Amino acid sequence: MTSISTPLPPLTEASPSRVAERIAAAAGHPDAAVRERAALRTADATVSYAELWERVSKTAVELSALGVGDGDIVGLRLPSGPGVVAAMLACWHVGAAFLPMDAAAPDAYRDGLLSRSGARAVIDTDGPRTLAPGPAAAHPASDGRDDPTAYVIYTSGSTGTPKGVLVGQNALAEHSTGIARLLDLHDTDTVLQFAGLGFDVAQEEIWPTLAVGGTVAFLESADRALSPAELAHRVGALGVTVLQLPTAYWRLLCSQMQGADAADVSFAGVRTVVIGGEGAGTKDVHVHRDGPLGHSTLVNGYGPTETVVTCTAFVLRADEPVPATTGLPIGGPVGARRLHVLDADRRPVAPGTPGELWVGGSPLADGYLGDPERTAERFHPDPFATASHARMYRTGDLVLRHPAGAVEFLGRLDNQVKIRGYRIELEEVEGYLTGIDGVTAAAAVALDDGTGTGGRVLAAALSVRAGGATAERIREDLRGRLPAHLVPGLIRVHDTLPLNASGKIDRRAVAALLAEEYTHSTLEEAPAATPESPELSLLLAQIRTLLRAPDFGPDDDFLMAGGDSLVALRVSGALRERGWHLRPSDLLTADDARSAAERIERR
Repeated sequence: MTSISTPLPPLTEASPSRVAERIAAAAGHPDAAVRERAALRTADATVSYAELWERVSKTAVELSALGVGDGDIVGLRLPSGPGVVAAMLACWHVGAAFLPMDAAAPDAYRDGLLSRSGARAVIDTDGPRTLAPGPAAAHPASDGRDDPTAYVIYTSGSTGTPKGVLVGQNALAEHSTGIARLLDLHDTDTVLQFAGLGFDVAQEEIWPTLAVGGTVAFLESADRALSPAELAHRVGALGVTVLQLPTAYWRLLCSQMQGADAADVSFAGVRTVVIGGEGAGTKDVHVHRDGPLGHSTLVNGYGPTETVVTCTAFVLRADEPVPATTGLPIGGPVGARRLHVLDADRRPVAPGTPGELWVGGSPLADGYLGDPERTAERFHPDPFATASHARMYRTGDLVLRHPAGAVEFLGRLDNQVKIRGYRIELEEVEGYLTGIDGVTAAAAVALDDGTGTGGRVLAAALSVRAGGATAERIREDLRGRLPAHLVPGLIRVHDTLPLNASGKIDRRAVAALLAEEYTHSTLEEAPAATPESPELSLLLAQIRTLLRAPDFGPDDDFLMAGGDSLVALRVSGALRERGWHLRPSDLLTADDARSAAERIERR
């Protein structure tokens, strides 16, 4: 891979220029090797820094012609790829912030985000267009800070509606500097853009890479459920050197890349693997080291959206011993952040004592869009800092600081959960469920998925009026309105839900009830009908087992039954062990199990 002969000046924490300025400098660099270096790469094409800036300028002119300018928000309804990066930069070019949305989310959900944010315009595959005036969404008070908003990311909210997190340009630039230093990024690196655009990790994959003059590589839009061999092929073809994956996906890949199954899988070009989104264990690291990624440096990251993606990280080189802890530590602060482990009275606790994690330092979000009250609840003045206007963010996470300084995540202090890397407020899920006609009560919980890998599944118990909706109809309703991660994989309808002494739903009793039903769902109840082929028979057996759905039949839809990309990957792996081949994406896109079975091939 050709190196830049005259690289950009190195990023330093003392002078982290805004990301767009760094990219513009590369696009207009006097050295042609810098200008023509690949900024963005797909399987079919590359876009140089100079070409990227040309696209940015064109889109910026179109936005300006629509009247988009300082302080506006522009929604992005684009798939992952070079086009969305150019659109993001064009928003900054005219002084606007962007609102990235998951391309796989239902239109109704994305329309709701556009309306809630008060977006002035939207960019889709047809280009920029203005939107009808929506509700005013006043920005939270800046407390004297001069930091224009870079982007708005919506996360799950405990009040039943998503909340928009505002991240400033300076905060993003500081974070990009910290990540570039943490991962030792250089202009010769290629980082894979893997996360969905509605997930803030996508910003971390893009901007630190471009800030150092590196290359961002993109998968095809449908390539979010890849088998180990498929991912290795894509990564090798794109020249990826840094791979960032959700912990759940990484854990499953590593478990499938053992022994003979890993013989034809190579990640030789990958030097660093970054994981995050939920807790990892040290036993996962041993599995990682026994597979084709074992030569790489492993980085375990942690960070709520409000702390601008990854705020702490634990770096473990391949030649270093695995920590003698059960949970893999989340490490120390990234960049200019400060970590405070405090008790209920907000006093520091001694090392080795559990406490709540508060994150200080300048790379913090500004607050919640149009919600100063909630902003004041989570962002507080930092009494441990000397700088004026210093703030800290209350994470709600229980942690323990080891004597050597590394922090270990222990769990949540409220009803927020992490599933497949997504932060989910259980109250929000319950709000969607009780909003369905006929549903009288609902309780959502997170259950162990029974695989022994630490994975979790979102589950819900409901009570409905006589003659009300079935679990299948409820799931169908939700899938038409919500992103997949907010739709419970397990839905059970009961006459009544258990209550505690105060007359409220007993969440622990509900969790125990659902866990028992989930555990004891067996194939003994499976339909007696004989499938048409051995492929279909084997596929149905695996789906019934993994979804705990004994009545799943040939004409049923995998997604409507609660399936997702990780379950599809597990089905694919189980078939591969038995000598059959089915791409996870084939299962996800098939209309029913019978159609998916027709795509199965003998290895």
